[in-house]
This record gives sequence, C-alpha cells and structure tokens, in this order.
Amino acid sequence: MRLTSIVVLCVVLLFSVLPRPMLAQDSLPRPRLISVTGTAEVNVAPDEAVLSLGVESRDKDLKVAKAQHDGRVKKLLAEARNAGVEEKNIQTSALQMRPEYSEEKVPKFLAYEVSQTIQVTLKDLSKYENLITKLLESGVNRVDSVEFLVAEPRKYKDDARVKAIRAAREKATAMAAELGQTIGKPWDISEDTFNSVFAQTNSFVQANSFVQANYSYDRGPATEESTVAPGQVSLRASVRVSFQLE
Repeated sequence: MRLTSIVVLCVVLLFSVLPRPMLAQDSLPRPRLISVTGTAEVNVAPDEAVLSLGVESRDKDLKVAKAQHDGRVKKLLAEARNAGVEEKNIQTSALQMRPEYSEEKVPKFLAYEVSQTIQVTLKDLSKYENLITKLLESGVNRVDSVEFLVAEPRKYKDDARVKAIRAAREKATAMAAELGQTIGKPWDISEDTFNSVFAQTNSFVQANSFVQANYSYDRGPATEESTVAPGQVSLRASVRVSFQLE
C-alpha cells in the first residue's frame, strides 16, 4: 500500500512539473523582427554552345538510304573533331529507320527514311560560325536548336547570392531607419529556389538560315562581321532574411 502511494505521488509531481517549461516557453515575448527579401542578378557572357542537329536521308532502297545517312554522319563527326570538339562533347541519339507512304486512300510506298539526332557542345564560340557552315555543307539538314550556356555557372550563382544578402541588409537598414530603429543580428535566413536562378531563353533555328540568339536579357554588342549575337546569360539569386530590431 505504501509503495502504491509513492508511485501515485511521483506521477502527480511529474505532471505538475512538465507543463511549466512549456508555459514558460510560450510566455516568452516574440522578438521584434523586420523581414525582407533581397535579390541580385549577374549577367555573364556565354562560353559554350550546344547544337542539336538532325541528319535525314531518303531512298527507295533501304541500303542506299542507310549508306547515304552513314556518310553524312561521318562527315559531321569529322567536322566537329576538326573544330576541336572532344569526343565526350559529341552525342548521337534517336536513330530511326522507317518507310514512308503517301496519304492517298490506298497508300503507296514512297521511300525509306533514315534519321538521327546529334548533339555537339562547342567550347570555343569563336569557331561557331565556321563550324555551323561546315556542318550544313557536310549533310546536316536540320538544326533543331542552338543553346548558348555558361559552362561553370556555380561561381556566378555564389556571387549573385552574396549580392542578394547584401541587398537584403541594405533594404532592412533603410526600412528600419525610417521607423527610427536599427537592425541587429539576423534571426532567420533562407534562399528562394525558383527556375529563374539560371534563366536563359533558347533560340531555335532552321537549317540554311543565319543563327541569331534571342534573349530576353541585355545583349552584348555583335561585331560587324558576325551574324551571331549570343547575348548574356542571367543568373539570379533571392534570399529572405529576418533581422532583430534594436
């Protein structure tokens, strides 16, 4: 009986003690905060181009169509290598061989079509115009897209993030000053993740036409001799920061 009384007393004491820290925590005054968002953008000239190319061959004889196709692809690969493109930056994919028929009520066989997509990443943009001309001459009959990129965007993203934090502090300082306050230590900080952290508009062009990148950002000046204006790639960062008011 005595043991039971001791156990009951311990349980009562436990329940009477536990809520106190919780109540004490809830009763703590909320710190006076000012929360702001800081954004920054870094514009960088692209240093590589990704070309998505297509090679198509047609003939009523499948062997002939395939032979023509292989010849064109070999020329394409040779021109890319001559331009200094490494093997790892050349990728072939989507090889298709299919018969083509007319759209008449009773379809008639027209020819066999052999097609393939090749992606070439050019690291030296000074060779771009000469390379695209050579590729079209070698038998490329489709330029599905040309995308200008920054090969190593990480350092520029880090720079944009630092500038975004500085912008947040400057904004918070100015806002607090208008209220006769000053900011103290940061209470909370987070980075917004959104698609435009690395924003770029692709340019799609057809074969046998001049290639002109069409970006929505500031574009660098093109030389008179050049028909290509790759523009600039914009890398953005946005952070949310809460500062204590003093």
